[in-house]
Amino acid sequence: MNILLIMADQFAAHALARSRSTDAHFKTPNLDRLASVSTVFTQAYTPFPLCVPARSSMITGKYPHQLGIMNNKSADAAPRSEPGHGSQSLGHWFTAAGYDCAYAGKWHALQASASVNDGFAPIHPFGDEGLVEACHDWLGQRSGERPFLLVASFDDPHTICEYARSQPMPYGDVPAAAVAEAPPLPANFYKAPYASEAPAMEQVAAARLYGTAGFSPDDWRSYRATYAALVQRVDQRIGQLLDGIDVASTSVIFVSDHGDGDASHGWNQKTALYQECIKVPFLVQVPGRPAAVVTEPVAAVLGLLPTLCEIAGIQVPEGLAAPSALQRDGNPVVVETAFADAAALPGARTSGRALILGHWKYTVYGWGQYREQLHDLAADPQEQRNLAAENAFAPELERMRTELLRWCEETGDTAFRKRLVLPKTAPAGKHQEIFRVPY
Repeated sequence: MNILLIMADQFAAHALARSRSTDAHFKTPNLDRLASVSTVFTQAYTPFPLCVPARSSMITGKYPHQLGIMNNKSADAAPRSEPGHGSQSLGHWFTAAGYDCAYAGKWHALQASASVNDGFAPIHPFGDEGLVEACHDWLGQRSGERPFLLVASFDDPHTICEYARSQPMPYGDVPAAAVAEAPPLPANFYKAPYASEAPAMEQVAAARLYGTAGFSPDDWRSYRATYAALVQRVDQRIGQLLDGIDVASTSVIFVSDHGDGDASHGWNQKTALYQECIKVPFLVQVPGRPAAVVTEPVAAVLGLLPTLCEIAGIQVPEGLAAPSALQRDGNPVVVETAFADAAALPGARTSGRALILGHWKYTVYGWGQYREQLHDLAADPQEQRNLAAENAFAPELERMRTELLRWCEETGDTAFRKRLVLPKTAPAGKHQEIFRVPY
């Protein structure tokens, strides 16, 4: 089975799903056409709402904390090995299974562009201009009977980051919309009661990074219009790419590494554990497989490697952190995050975990008022009612605390274990065990 993996950076799930009335302005005709013949996962998640950690997980099937990659820096206090160099990483694994593997566009795990050491033939560097043409050229020049795995990784709509900071946009500006013609603010634009303090403080502390500190409601509407235009621009490129693909013999997968706040909760970019940041679009089109809709939560990015292996009919590497999205196991999906450590003080860095189990979502940040959040996503998909503040939901809160403690211990997440709210049913001495080394 030939496989085409298409990625678009910072492409939020709501831009494709458009289940909210305030998202009707998004236009994605080419992805809509792909979705009509695909398995569409409506609750697909990234393991970390930031480029490098998410992409490192994608190509290894390991959590960011297991890889020691918790930020976008190419080097940290402790040197990190390139995740794509391992024999069980995506490119090397498929090459060993008999595939011709090529990579075009944004790699960013850790370096900007892919290299031959990552198991792929790098056919186009980081950058959207010329990416489609490079893919078509490579496909046209192939010979032989080996199947291919081609990754086309677009940067847009990530360039909304430059727009927010009033910086030049790498692939050119998009037409500005009059405010009266811009999309409305999302219903969850304003801060909800009992919202976590930590992300709000991070946005203030890193105002130069986010660029939205002084935004008025009109500025936010213009932001949404620009983000939608960037989504439409990358959709056009994807359509051009698909025009050169024999879809009858090629499985096509579309995914993003993370979403974008897009004004929900007054937030832009990623890193926070809001649904708009951690949910990703995930379309899987396999020739001969009927279209379907999957509403269960899946670890789409973390489980991409085993999902592609299942599509290809090849063995799955051992020891992966998540199963194929096509073989869901009902276990919780967990998303982790860590903000930039500006203070460099012990315990000062903001970190968090979100656990999604069925229609329940439990979020806990490492510090701050209302650091625990509990939401019923079926009744409250926009996360406006924090049920952790209501005693009526104490049993559900305890269950989610227990699940997150179990996950931390099973995956070796020892650092965040010290930030958990322990369930009342935790074994005696668990606190002392966790803090045997205090910091």
